[in-house]
Amino acid sequence: MVKKVKIDPTGQMVAVKITFGGLIIASYQYVLWEAQSNQILEKKDGNNQNPFDDTYSLPLPVARNVGRIIDVRTRFVGLDTGISEEYTISVAVFQNGAMIGEAVDKGEITGNSQLSQIYIILI
Repeated sequence: MVKKVKIDPTGQMVAVKITFGGLIIASYQYVLWEAQSNQILEKKDGNNQNPFDDTYSLPLPVARNVGRIIDVRTRFVGLDTGISEEYTISVAVFQNGAMIGEAVDKGEITGNSQLSQIYIILI
């Protein structure tokens, strides 16, 4: 999935929040790619099995984030409930205290290991 999100280059700091819905155990890798480059600016690993917030602030100045790519790759497995369940993986972009864009991958939990990849291009 690819989504474009417009940021205000003169606005306040941009943040990314990753959330998970459904009965899944997930681990992910958050990568921030430099615009027009193969250079990785940030790489963070996380999972949904701890109380820590999965939120990341993008570097300052804000204007330099235009053209950068947010890449979230998730591996997950559904818990065996005996009931067909759905999963939701969301990557939301915030600026000036408000959500300005969101990319969501959702579908059916298969019971096997599954993958998700979400790209957000900041414009």
